[in-house]
Amino acid sequence: MIGWRLARRDLKGGRAGLGLLFACLLLSVAGLAAVLSLVASMNSAIADNGRALLGGDLLVSQAQRVATSEERAAMEGLGTVSEGVATRAMLRQGEEIALIDLRGVDGAFPLAGTLELEGARPASDDEIALGRAVAAQLGLGLGDRVALGQGDYRVSGLIDRMPGGTFLWAPPALVTPGGLGRSGLVVPGSLVDYQYRIALRNPAALEGAEEELIAALEPIGWEARTREGAGQGTQRFVALAGDMLLVIAIAALGIGALGIGAAMRAFAASRQAAVARLKLVGAQRRDLGAMLGLEITLAVGLALIPALAIGAAVPPLLEDMLAERFPVAPDTGPHWTALGLAAAVAIAVTVAVAWRPLVAALRTPPKALLRADAGSGLLNGRKIDWLVPVLAALVAIALLLLGSDNARLAGIAIAGLSVLALLFWLLGWAIQRAAKAAAGRGGPVARLGVAALHRPGNATRALTVALGLGLSILVTLAATSQSLLGELDGAIPERAPSHFITDLPRGSESDLRALVTEAMPQAKLRVVPSLRGSISAVDGIAVADLPEDRRSWLTSGDRGLTYSAAVPEGNEVVAGDWWGEDYAGAPLVSLEEEAARDLQLEVGDTLTLAIAGREVTATIASLRKVDWQSFGFNFGIVFAPGTLEQAPHVLMATIEPQGASVPRGFEAGLAETFPTATTISVAGVLEDVRSILTSLDAAVRIATLLAILIGVVVLTGSVLATRAARARDLVLLRLVGARGPQLVGTQLVEFAILVAAAVLLAIGAGLASSWFVITRQFDIGFAPDAAGIAALAGATIVVAIGSAMAAVRPALTRSPRAALRAH
Repeated sequence: MIGWRLARRDLKGGRAGLGLLFACLLLSVAGLAAVLSLVASMNSAIADNGRALLGGDLLVSQAQRVATSEERAAMEGLGTVSEGVATRAMLRQGEEIALIDLRGVDGAFPLAGTLELEGARPASDDEIALGRAVAAQLGLGLGDRVALGQGDYRVSGLIDRMPGGTFLWAPPALVTPGGLGRSGLVVPGSLVDYQYRIALRNPAALEGAEEELIAALEPIGWEARTREGAGQGTQRFVALAGDMLLVIAIAALGIGALGIGAAMRAFAASRQAAVARLKLVGAQRRDLGAMLGLEITLAVGLALIPALAIGAAVPPLLEDMLAERFPVAPDTGPHWTALGLAAAVAIAVTVAVAWRPLVAALRTPPKALLRADAGSGLLNGRKIDWLVPVLAALVAIALLLLGSDNARLAGIAIAGLSVLALLFWLLGWAIQRAAKAAAGRGGPVARLGVAALHRPGNATRALTVALGLGLSILVTLAATSQSLLGELDGAIPERAPSHFITDLPRGSESDLRALVTEAMPQAKLRVVPSLRGSISAVDGIAVADLPEDRRSWLTSGDRGLTYSAAVPEGNEVVAGDWWGEDYAGAPLVSLEEEAARDLQLEVGDTLTLAIAGREVTATIASLRKVDWQSFGFNFGIVFAPGTLEQAPHVLMATIEPQGASVPRGFEAGLAETFPTATTISVAGVLEDVRSILTSLDAAVRIATLLAILIGVVVLTGSVLATRAARARDLVLLRLVGARGPQLVGTQLVEFAILVAAAVLLAIGAGLASSWFVITRQFDIGFAPDAAGIAALAGATIVVAIGSAMAAVRPALTRSPRAALRAH
């Protein structure tokens, strides 16, 4: 209790540095707790609602093939089965059309969860239930008539939410199985997916039931998903956003650690005199350690309570917004594991940066009072003092890695941010060296301002890190999003076709060409045959038996296939030879080169594919380099003529207007002429992608601004920590005749050099990082908005210098008379 009594009395004498400690902890921990809580809230909601999201316990699906009677019996042996068929189609209302994700479902759907809709689900074969978005787009209400394929339907319901409707390509629509047959959309070769949902008799035996069912099904083409993976699309999006926000939160925590370190040094320096005096009257070191430790603990606790409260409040505050955009509302919590992790990381970071200055302060000898060393800010440490900080830092890193959904990314982020921090630390060191070399040059205002950058007790290196780290991340994100948005708005529309058409009936090419030529005479039309198939064996080895290092995107489920006599447009043969246009022989394929490298295949090896329920083994005749950015029809596997022509299939087409505008009503004409085909407008897809990217970019930028705000707080706190020394220097300058504008000028020179250098390096580092991501990862043109980046840099300079000048203002306005009376 002696330590507590000493701490209570000592706090009455001053709280130097604790305000900065409170601010840095509050901001950085609130950001980390908010990110962790938000991700935990969505993951918890998805995990708790997996069965409702899937519409059952288990979902198995097969492209283009109905389950056999034996397969259906195996499913029914596990529980109740609901059968459905999924495809995409065009909905028509007069001259207006819209793409929909169409489901033909039986009366048992859904086996779990709730179909939320206004009105009623389809009860007869001429009724349809539509998602609200597509109903609003076409101006449809309950009871209205709408055309689909070769039939017309009455709108019986407006869907708000349904199981299995997570991150669909288009708004959902439901019909009965008979209603789907009435549309004429399901023909041999069309892109349909037969889905079977199962509600298990014993839901607890999920893993065993999945294995039992997969073993009973034909081993070709089936895909399975359980309730535990029902929200995979949502989880991927949440993970992507969460990973980006976590990187920023870690950066903010790192910047906050600099502020906490500055606060601890100021606090420890202010307690040197008290430690020396208490030692003179017989205080023991352990009691003094308890005194300082309790003071820090109190300050940390006072900061953590509101910080964690802010983090816990984020999911409830965003509940309505997230519920509109995701298939499940977030679990509002509180999420104690996430909050506890944020608190534990904060405590470990505080120990890491506070230990050395506090231990050094405890070593202050009583004789320091006689030499006036106590309170000078000179804290002498020893090498052994690094042991606890290093261990605490490792604990903080371990907690972040263990608590992250993506430990690899968190590790890369910590390493990358450490390298970036080292870069800015070296900048601060270079500024100090340059300032020392420039000593004595220029006028008195410039000399004094430059001298402040390298004088004893300066925080030049810490401040360059604090200011530069957050801004460099913001510049990286801004330049990256600007380049992506520029690609979406400019380059992609220029290169990409205006429309993709799928599920065209065989033999319809001439009619399509006539329609396109009449509407756009200069347009380029490309038509290719299209099938679906899956790789079942690679060079004689079953896909299921392939090792993990010998898998490819081509082996994960069904993939598009085609056949061609000529090398497809945008493709280049890089190994082997292309077959002749009049080839007639054993099955041959051409394989995309990256997939071949992943599968460890060469020319002469074989691939076995399951196509329309049959297996075809083909020899690899060539490897191709595919220009995926051509935005045409690109296939990983292309067959030689003579193998697939008799298999049930459809046609696909792309339309390039060649600079001409698409006439109004063209899409409606396509839908009317080819009612079973699906027309996808590239402009509409790009707009959806742009909307998602813009929303994500906005959220990330807001979070990044928090990191910059913490940097400004660190700058302001560091200036406040040196205000007494600055006031003494400025008073001396006044006594020798310096005027007010000159004193202001000395401070402006110091802050301007420091801030401008940090901002310039941050822009360079951010642009370089963005360039690497855009050109190497996305392989698109680097096109940042120079004016926007310049404005961002200018705003940062103004805010940072303004904050520093506001903090130093009391020192600038202090009169020599007041200073002399104080001494």
